[in-house]
Amino acid sequence: MTTFHCKIVTPSEAVLDEEVQYVSFQAFDGQQGVMRGASPFLSKLGGGVCRIDSATGSTEYVLAGGFAQMNQNSLVLLADGAELASSINPEDAQKKVSQADAKVNAVNEKPLTLAQRESIENEQSLARARLTASRRR
Repeated sequence: MTTFHCKIVTPSEAVLDEEVQYVSFQAFDGQQGVMRGASPFLSKLGGGVCRIDSATGSTEYVLAGGFAQMNQNSLVLLADGAELASSINPEDAQKKVSQADAKVNAVNEKPLTLAQRESIENEQSLARARLTASRRR
């Protein structure tokens, strides 16, 4: 199978830099998959699970927003945060989901700006993605 270059970069570190066969990630408007030869694009990342398929197998990360750019068979995922799914503790992930759910329920009782509501809902979505990824190990 043909490969292309993929990088996952956060503000603090380069998480991944290798040749891959396929990448699936959560864009702001749904799941997106990329293979060699994909047309150039720039997309906003949503918080969620990113699967990287390479010759050595599949690896999952949880990405916390950012941007994805594909150009000349090179994909760069510039993420606000990235966490290796296999390193996520399921109990900790469940606790964060419960905290995020409680925060969403609490804000339903008071008026918020759209940006505040979006931030809280993104936090909940990311907590759920971490829990899902932690259970796949």
